[in-house]
Amino acid sequence: MIDRPLYVDKIMAYVDTSFIKILTGVRRCWNSTILKMIIERLKNERSIPENHIISCCFDSMEYEDMNAKQI
Repeated sequence: MIDRPLYVDKIMAYVDTSFIKILTGVRRCWNSTILKMIIERLKNERSIPENHIISCCFDSMEYEDMNAKQI
């Protein structure tokens, strides 16, 4: 995994704000990798417990039967 501190730092600056953060891009352009980096930083630097972080990969077959009411 290539570290992307510029992107992560820009997003982390808004973590404790009421702004909604949206990370978009074409498939396979580091979106999920940057999200994983943000999650790791939240766990390590801010001591956020792992059970307080929700992460779903909707490409996974694990969620194939899930609908909007179950999220």
